[in-house]
Amino acid sequence: MSFGVLKLWRQARGVRYSAAMLSLKDIDLDMLTSAMESADSWDLQWWLDPATGQIELRGAAVDGGLSPEELEERGAVQVAAADSHRGYRDMEDFIATLEDEHARATLLRVIERDRPFRRFKDAVRGDAEIGRAWSDFHDQRMRHHAITWLLAEGLIDEQEARGALPQDQRIR
Repeated sequence: MSFGVLKLWRQARGVRYSAAMLSLKDIDLDMLTSAMESADSWDLQWWLDPATGQIELRGAAVDGGLSPEELEERGAVQVAAADSHRGYRDMEDFIATLEDEHARATLLRVIERDRPFRRFKDAVRGDAEIGRAWSDFHDQRMRHHAITWLLAEGLIDEQEARGALPQDQRIR
């Protein structure tokens, strides 16, 4: 992939790009959400080309990869890592959706202990129905986080972003 050369300028809310905005159909949201979840890897970074919507992994371990400086010069945007505080809130929000009081209480205790993400993951895997429900909930939330990140970066149109999110999770 060759990242398009774009003129950048900074505004108070972040970086804005002089190229036309992307459409969500130009971006592989599954790839973007996966990139967001693995963006804090040691020596690897995920980058999005704001001209094409392509997402690519780069770093010292990737043969022939451009340096972060070269990517930034070409207008690429480094994909933001998923926020652990937001991830914790997602777990809390999911637990609140459960009708089974015992399951709710159990999962609440799980996330209040050490290593809440690992313990939560193990607990939801232990119940097939809750595991499927969490997977669906998590996928929907990560899609929401990806779309709001794209909007905050000025890469997509606000109207399209609003239309792509379920009514109960609209951008405020």
